Amino acid sequence: MNFAAGTLASFQPDEEAGYLPKTNSEEYDAYGCIRNQYKLDKPKDVKRILFMGDSVTHRARILNGLRKLYGEKGYEYWNAGVESFNTLQELVLYRRYNSQIKPDQVILTFHNNDFMQTPIVYQKDGKMEIMSPLRDRRKMNMWLFDNSYFYRFWLGMSWREDNQEKAEEVKANLAELQKLLKEQKVDFRVVLLPLMKPTAEWYKGETWSREQSLKIFKDLNIQYYDLLPTMEKAASNHEKMVETAGDSWHPDDAMAAEFADQLYREKLLLGH
Repeated sequence: MNFAAGTLASFQPDEEAGYLPKTNSEEYDAYGCIRNQYKLDKPKDVKRILFMGDSVTHRARILNGLRKLYGEKGYEYWNAGVESFNTLQELVLYRRYNSQIKPDQVILTFHNNDFMQTPIVYQKDGKMEIMSPLRDRRKMNMWLFDNSYFYRFWLGMSWREDNQEKAEEVKANLAELQKLLKEQKVDFRVVLLPLMKPTAEWYKGETWSREQSLKIFKDLNIQYYDLLPTMEKAASNHEKMVETAGDSWHPDDAMAAEFADQLYREKLLLGH
């Protein structure tokens, strides 16, 4: 798994979550959020919005678009995005750290790779080596994995991807996060990101992940915002949509601004 951000300066291995950002580091504060100018004590008449998710959230293009539309008056924008995170990792980070800021609203950016299994992490030459297993790592013998080449080889040759298992894991993690936020009286909404390419070009697994996402949100009665129509319109107009050529995961600034405009029109944030 290519994880360019995986230096030990910003991240640390974690038994439950695979890896987490280092709190009180140069990039992340004590609450697992990217450092900002806000104080922990929230001012009156301010909505504290916490954005959670993976690399799209971490890079903050949609967040910055929303900030421009909603403005600074009456809102705080906290970013807990972490490169390559999945739903379990997002849940663990919120439960241990993010919840301390007592947000009024949590916005989870959901992407196809949220269906990836929680990774196995090693330290090597000052960097984190990350392996994303096809099956739940909790069902693996980690002592054998650490000590037996044959066991690792056997896993790689014999274990098959289990989409149903992944869907059930994601649903369970979202349900637990939803329950936790409800207990804390925090508004919870999900933004469903599309891949940045026409749906006619999506692979079977990519289409499956979208269908499963929608099913899970509806089953759990989670309020969600689907950005696919805005992407499809941009694709039909042959607009440039991505940060770098060949990367269908990450919107560029212009595409992110269009996403933010849709979310603004659909009244994403509290108080709108």
